Amino acid sequence: MKHICIPLFPNMTPQEVQSKTIAWLRFPMIIGVLLIHSYNPIHPKGDVFVFVRNLSSEVVARFCVPLFFLIAGYLFFYKLKQFTGATYREKLRKRASSLLVPYLFWNLWAIATYVVLQEVFELRTLAYGPVDRVETWQIADYLRCFWDIRAPHYPLVYPLWFVRDLMVTVLLTPLVYAGIKRLPHLFIAALFVAWIGGFSFRVTGLNTGAIFFFSIGALLSIQGRNMVTECRKIQRFSWVAYPAIALADTLCKGTVATTYLHPAGLLLGIVFTFNITSWLIEKEKIRPRHFLASGSFFVYAAHEQMLSQIRKTLVTFVPDTSETASFILYLLPLLLTVGITLALYYLQQRFVPALSRFTVGKRD
Repeated sequence: MKHICIPLFPNMTPQEVQSKTIAWLRFPMIIGVLLIHSYNPIHPKGDVFVFVRNLSSEVVARFCVPLFFLIAGYLFFYKLKQFTGATYREKLRKRASSLLVPYLFWNLWAIATYVVLQEVFELRTLAYGPVDRVETWQIADYLRCFWDIRAPHYPLVYPLWFVRDLMVTVLLTPLVYAGIKRLPHLFIAALFVAWIGGFSFRVTGLNTGAIFFFSIGALLSIQGRNMVTECRKIQRFSWVAYPAIALADTLCKGTVATTYLHPAGLLLGIVFTFNITSWLIEKEKIRPRHFLASGSFFVYAAHEQMLSQIRKTLVTFVPDTSETASFILYLLPLLLTVGITLALYYLQQRFVPALSRFTVGKRD
């Protein structure tokens, strides 16, 4: 009797599953970033709320940023036959359109908003975090808005530190490529030790974690591996191990155990997410939505001040005096922010689609 081989992806090719998985994940990963920024440690009410908030904002959502870096590394080298000087320059040109242009736009927008609110309307509370008043700024302060004006080392629109660090990592891709081609296992192992050991270059924008996760994605891409196929190798293990580690990490928050649990959760969380998402896509339970995927960067770049101000406003109507109120003040600002930013993105695409070249970047 012949052995019948059942294909891993019976309904579509591995490349199709991977592409759809990445596209579908773009928006939920941005929601994860908003969950991180929704964390407010001040006066939480109720053990259930504290547990849910810590699990979602401090544990589950935390692998979203590393996952972004990993996917960025994979896509940078995707289907690349060789990495030449001409290839590098072309890649930089494309990343300038997709990363640098929106990075400059949103920080310029923040500077303009900051100046108008303070100097025209004399509003001090609607400002971009703990930054000196604009009337005290020197030329160097305006320039630092694009790099590290907000403590400890964030640009004026502080969520954009990710884009800044990604751009710096992209500049280092010749070194990443050389390390992976010549000594792949040693290169990744060295980066892992640096990341897990908390090594810091002490240079703003040069991020050990960014380089590590970007390089993992680069390794898979350069070696022609499919991310979904690789994650499926430990599918059942990830489905059991990650929930257990996430739960333990949440319950052990503030103890030395999280030193080991949290990094393990980040790595397994990425595998778990790829596995569950790709499985649902393969079973046609979910499918990517172009509007959400294309608008995810807009939500990410525009959410910070809106989320903060909505929360501040709601506090005056919903005093944080009960566990129910804590849940409302935790979730409602996020939901309103997502709804408003998506509505703004829709209006932009409907009436001034050319503006998207600056707000979300041009992607070839």
